[in-house]
Amino acid sequence: MVERFNQTLERYLAKVVEKRQRDWDRHIQPFLLSYRSAVHESKSVTPAFANFGRELRLPADLITGIPPEAPRSITDYANDLRNKMNDIYEHVRQTGQQTSEKMKTRYDRKMNNKGFDEGSLVWLHNPVRSKGKSPKLQAKWDGPYRIVTRINDVTYRIQKGARGTPKIVHVDRLASYYGVIMS
Repeated sequence: MVERFNQTLERYLAKVVEKRQRDWDRHIQPFLLSYRSAVHESKSVTPAFANFGRELRLPADLITGIPPEAPRSITDYANDLRNKMNDIYEHVRQTGQQTSEKMKTRYDRKMNNKGFDEGSLVWLHNPVRSKGKSPKLQAKWDGPYRIVTRINDVTYRIQKGARGTPKIVHVDRLASYYGVIMS
């Protein structure tokens, strides 16, 4: 679970840090707030709610205000929290099983239908290492490239721009490009 979170953090930082990678630390706190307060598809609750039994108080709550809770005894609070956490745990467990089944279905469908047409635009997975910079924070995708020819079911000849050198790559290193090319 920690490795999965770190992977998400690395992907985020790779998108927002400057080229010299000297400002990465300024992006961590906003990322953590958004990560902890966003509903995760796999669990259908926020990490804050799953861990604490309540949502985080966000900066917008200062403007809109939060209705105060009625005072309770410590015993009542502890019992309510335990019951709520048990309900949350059961909900997350059931949602996790459903999500796992959905992910398997999507993966199977994607692996059976993966292919690109000639002329379509793609990203190329090409993790380039620049000396003196963290490889984890560097962009891992390059493009867009154009599919020149399909050599076989899993191999394509691609080219970046009209004068780029053609490359032969495996389909696993390609992803669809949905952007607009600016001339």
